[in-house]
Amino acid sequence: MRFLFNKQVIFDADSGTLFLVDTPDDAVQISNPTKRLLLLLTCHQGEVINREVIFKKVWDDFGMVSSNNNLNHCISKLRRLLRNLGMEDEVITTVPKMGFMFHQQVTVELLPEPETNTPIEVFNDISMSHNPLPSTAPPIAASLRLSSGKVQTLSIVTLFCAILALCATLAFWYQHRPEDRREIYIGEAGNCNVLVSVPLPYGTDAESLKKGILSYAQSLNPQCRSDQYVLVIKSNTFRVYSNDLSRLYMMLCGSMRENKAEVCWSLNEATSTTKR
Repeated sequence: MRFLFNKQVIFDADSGTLFLVDTPDDAVQISNPTKRLLLLLTCHQGEVINREVIFKKVWDDFGMVSSNNNLNHCISKLRRLLRNLGMEDEVITTVPKMGFMFHQQVTVELLPEPETNTPIEVFNDISMSHNPLPSTAPPIAASLRLSSGKVQTLSIVTLFCAILALCATLAFWYQHRPEDRREIYIGEAGNCNVLVSVPLPYGTDAESLKKGILSYAQSLNPQCRSDQYVLVIKSNTFRVYSNDLSRLYMMLCGSMRENKAEVCWSLNEATSTTKR
């Protein structure tokens, strides 16, 4: 923020310098308290700023010790610098028992902002407390954007991991899912139809196994009613002593039409007549 006093002196509040319009290279550097004091008075030109407000805005709010001596020294320094830069009229007026005022007869123009990101204190409301952030503190908006970016990244990673876990679970289930059972007719034994529940045991000759099962069932000569049949299934409930063997169960099954269910029981001597 830059101000032009009486068309001849520029006050650069960003850099804390005073210089003539024609000689910017001869800028005079002023201290931070002096800069804040001149900025406060300039922003409230024509208003009397009492000493207590100046103490607070220029020193106290910045963790510095305020005193009448410090204030009087800054006022004297500013008056001398402005006079040396050619401003003969009194720029800063003392108001007895009250404070100081930037003289209203001095013309003050706000110059266009140069391209800079340097923050500056603007005293638009002298009743408001000024609590600047430490110079090392990151901008709040930037911190919020950074936090939002981290949350978004974490959400994407979490979603990706959840999808991978779901795919792995489905693949495991597919590989270990129970095989669908269906029953096929392989012939007759006694007066019963013989059905085999497939799939048949792995590593076997299906046709040879079917013939063997049918031959064994025929040797039992089972007797069935019209709603009964012989069913042969493979069970994995019990392990056999050899991995090369499969355990098959032969049962006599009957239909319970009124309950839409079937009942099966072991095929034994009570339900069959063995050929001699």
